[in-house]
Amino acid sequence: MSKKMKNIPIPPKNTYLKKLIEKTENVIKRMRWKAFFFEKQNKDDQPNSNHNENFGFKSRKCPPQNEDLAPFENDLLNMIKHIQFKNTQDDFQDQLRKDINRINNSSKAFIPADKTTNYYELDKKQHDQLLKNNITATYKKANESTIHEINNEARNIATDLNIHDRAERMAERQAFITLKDHKENFENNPKCRLINPAKSEIGRISKQILEKINTTIRNTTSLNQWKHSLSVINWFNNVQDKQQHTFIIFDIENFYPSITEDLLKNALSFAKTFCKITDKDTNIIMHARKSLLFNNGTTWIKKDSNLFDVTMGSFDGAEICELVGLFILNKLATTYGKDNIGLYRDDGLAIFKNISGPQADRIRKDITQHFKQHGLNITIQTNLKIVNYLDVTFNLTNESYYPYRKPNNQPLYINTKSNHPPNIIRQLPVAINRRIADISCNETNLTKQSPSTNTP
Repeated sequence: MSKKMKNIPIPPKNTYLKKLIEKTENVIKRMRWKAFFFEKQNKDDQPNSNHNENFGFKSRKCPPQNEDLAPFENDLLNMIKHIQFKNTQDDFQDQLRKDINRINNSSKAFIPADKTTNYYELDKKQHDQLLKNNITATYKKANESTIHEINNEARNIATDLNIHDRAERMAERQAFITLKDHKENFENNPKCRLINPAKSEIGRISKQILEKINTTIRNTTSLNQWKHSLSVINWFNNVQDKQQHTFIIFDIENFYPSITEDLLKNALSFAKTFCKITDKDTNIIMHARKSLLFNNGTTWIKKDSNLFDVTMGSFDGAEICELVGLFILNKLATTYGKDNIGLYRDDGLAIFKNISGPQADRIRKDITQHFKQHGLNITIQTNLKIVNYLDVTFNLTNESYYPYRKPNNQPLYINTKSNHPPNIIRQLPVAINRRIADISCNETNLTKQSPSTNTP
């Protein structure tokens, strides 16, 4: 499909009204809660020291009505009651509606690519076989009682934290796949990424605990665990005598599912040397690892690891990977220097000055062996002057950097006739140019990558 999936069609009248009423009720509810706590704080004169930590879980209670807000609420609801619609004639919106109808009436599955904006149509039989192959490769069928055991344990944790009236039980969401169309020989041998959207609500709590742990470790150790492209660019700019250096780039294969229980425990032990982690924190983190996968009513668990799993799509999966990454990066930095090596999730980049081919090969073997000790496999390339890392190309020869796009990933921009708010449409060109400028080292590279000179 060559359409930008973020284009918004004009909805049918009834659909629009339902969504408008829903959002309006949501706004009124939040305003009532805001007024309630504001008045309560003024009455108490002092902040409530007994405030419970809710970890972002929203209350299911309805806020009390507020007399001062009543006129505003009545006017708002009256405005919705008298809303009027007009018919629009637009070729782009007409085409969007036709595309939507074709998708709804199609007997094929529309599968997104893993790291590009592409979508692919697959026959149901082919899709089901790919999904089955990816599930059975790493999962086995589970007992029906397993989900009840996990939910009971989650309920005990939620009760202990006094959020039992807010947290939901694990939802039995259907697993799905994305296609790795950037891999070699994709047409003949398609590779997939298995996404498991079934996750325990306790993962929301684990995410907040892990974020604090990871931030403390990064601030204390100054390890290069990058959060975005700009931090990698800053690191690159600080390298002196770039022409005398070479890159080593590596990728951790199947990082999420390859993390074992022992590896995570070792990473937590490492983290305890930098910050306090209570037994309750550890219990929450480990419970969030108890994962099930659901496919057409059948429950699956990971092979040879009981219930332990770090799933793609879990609330705290990225934070788990960052913690394990910091644990491994700390040891690599001890050997090679913290300024010479860094990680972004499963992508690593290192730089070395004046090393020979044999030296680079020894480093390659050593880094590979280091990851194997933790049950992780990597692909690694050495002696590189130019690398494509995240969405930036770095060139040591001419000391430049500029935007990079993965193969088959052609940019598709939102159409001005899309049903976005007008201010969003107006700001899109500015935002795109700002992003390209941020990851371009000079005006020449910026001009080459400008949307006006690279029309999709």
